[in-house]
Amino acid sequence: MSSRVVLGPAVGLLLLVAACSDNGAESPVSPTILPSLQVQDLITAVSAEGTPASLRSGVPPPASGGPSVTVSGNSTIVNGGTLVAGVTSAAPFQTVYVTVGSETVGLATAVSGGIGGYYELHLPAVRSDSSLLLEFAQSIPLSQIDLLFAVVDGSGRVGPYSRLQTSVTSVGTGDVQVTLSWDVDSDVDLHVIDPAGEEVFYAHQQAASGGQLDLDSNAGCTIDGVRNENITWPTGRAPRGQYTVRVDYWANCGVAQTNYTVRVNNGGTVQVFSGSFTGAGDAGGLGSGRTITTFERLTGPTAAVPSGPTVSPTSFRPKTLLAVPR
Repeated sequence: MSSRVVLGPAVGLLLLVAACSDNGAESPVSPTILPSLQVQDLITAVSAEGTPASLRSGVPPPASGGPSVTVSGNSTIVNGGTLVAGVTSAAPFQTVYVTVGSETVGLATAVSGGIGGYYELHLPAVRSDSSLLLEFAQSIPLSQIDLLFAVVDGSGRVGPYSRLQTSVTSVGTGDVQVTLSWDVDSDVDLHVIDPAGEEVFYAHQQAASGGQLDLDSNAGCTIDGVRNENITWPTGRAPRGQYTVRVDYWANCGVAQTNYTVRVNNGGTVQVFSGSFTGAGDAGGLGSGRTITTFERLTGPTAAVPSGPTVSPTSFRPKTLLAVPR
């Protein structure tokens, strides 16, 4: 591992970042002046098995001979969305540290530094693998986040930090934001029905009330690897009344199982749901999918009713399934 880089309070309000990476290649973040960031400015929460991590200030404990880990997870995240990171260790552990590497802000190393703070997660029991849920801020001023994970063994030794590099796809936020993420290259669709009964989904991406699907991934098994979808109502536009969130398994695209996470942000009140799909998928459209939750807004304008005909189950814009090997 590269030598440790620590930037303390002397950095002040501005951070001058370098332009190279530790292999000599050009950094994906151009040399610039960035505001000083804390880890909670990027990652708002970390949890596992319903147990929340604690936010700590400063830099995480350095590696001290503990077990190494491998980390898996999506390489694309969205602002206001989620990521499930699988952490597998060579030895049992009960504590996990999560931080952000300094390459995130263009520094020359992948170790911690440049972004202050870290999360410390104590799992309910000792184990050799765990799935961590990370939730991200609605505003992320970066195009990349390098996530670092380390575990602590029974003797208190911290293992080396392992890296999961992610790129940030910017999506809309507002009074209501519903995001969907999943873990494999299948086609999963997000549907949200507004208080007027208008359904926003891949075939009807804009509602009269202002709701919009602005990210649709792996459509018809044309794999883009993004594995995220987003539906939002802009600030001041989300109507009062009841919303329904559904997730549809359009096609498995050749995979055996798909695990998904849905995050609902209703004016700052956040709920997260998870589940899985198996089978071939239903190639569904209007009205399709598994109901995830309903929620209500008590403020906002009256839901606008569409001026034209609503989408019907037989007239929606269809996807074309790309043939995939079985």
